[in-house]
Amino acid sequence: MTFPPVPGCPTPDLSLNPAGLAAGTKLALNRIRHWNGRLVVGLSQTTRLFSSRSLGTGELSGFEVDIARRIASELFGEPLLSDDARLHLVDMPTGGRLYSLDTAENQNARLLRPELLEIPTVDLVISNVKISCTRASSYGLLFSAPYLSTNTGLLVRAGDREVRSPDGLGGRKVCSGTGTTDSSEMIEIRDQQSGSGKPAVIPVSVADTSECLMLLQRGLVDAIYSDILVLEGFRLQDPSTVLLPYRSPGASEAGIAMSDRDPDLVRFVNGVLDEMRSDGSLAAAYDRWFATVPDRLPIPVARYSD
Repeated sequence: MTFPPVPGCPTPDLSLNPAGLAAGTKLALNRIRHWNGRLVVGLSQTTRLFSSRSLGTGELSGFEVDIARRIASELFGEPLLSDDARLHLVDMPTGGRLYSLDTAENQNARLLRPELLEIPTVDLVISNVKISCTRASSYGLLFSAPYLSTNTGLLVRAGDREVRSPDGLGGRKVCSGTGTTDSSEMIEIRDQQSGSGKPAVIPVSVADTSECLMLLQRGLVDAIYSDILVLEGFRLQDPSTVLLPYRSPGASEAGIAMSDRDPDLVRFVNGVLDEMRSDGSLAAAYDRWFATVPDRLPIPVARYSD
């Protein structure tokens, strides 16, 4: 069986139109509904506001958990309770999350790197994944229409309020999650600073972005470079930290990542996101979880390739 190429690259933000679902095959939807009987979603369990587990109840909550629950409810045709077995939420550390999708590229990667066999397979990854052609081609992904748009910022300890941008962190350690666009950007900033003769930042990458907060608290890094929405969650966890006014020049958009073998699932998910935009539930969840974030960007509109 052949599968369609990733649509829209070099404009990967163009996803598959949900209107095409009626005329197409529904292999992925039938697999999930009737063969597996559950939707398996990879997300963070340590990113406050997005998806984190309560130490008291053990329950996951956050913006991306709300989206996952809505998709599952629409998929199975009825509201699901938080403990419904038809929705299985799997913890995905930042660095390994995209290897969890069943694609030819990821199968080859698992053959070459046996440690990747420990990563469970999921149907969707809803973990603030920035949409990019590089990710689509490297992992064999299809992205949903974007559900989030944001800038990158800097979080520092209270004593570093005078820092204005990455230029003010020359010679100091800055933490980001392995495999994220933030980590790649920090390496680019380091190389630019080195080429100009300025003291260069020292990028530090960790398996999961949440580990950066612990390193900052212990004085092992001097700043965290990440999505401002993620950084606000860290700030709420530790009020002694400061989210600086700095914002990256360009915004990035996050989409739900799926295998390029599952175009019908992509169309279905886009249909659910369209419903959430129309009925106001996506905006309500966004306002609920990120109300304290200064200068947050509006939810992006859906854009389709067909």
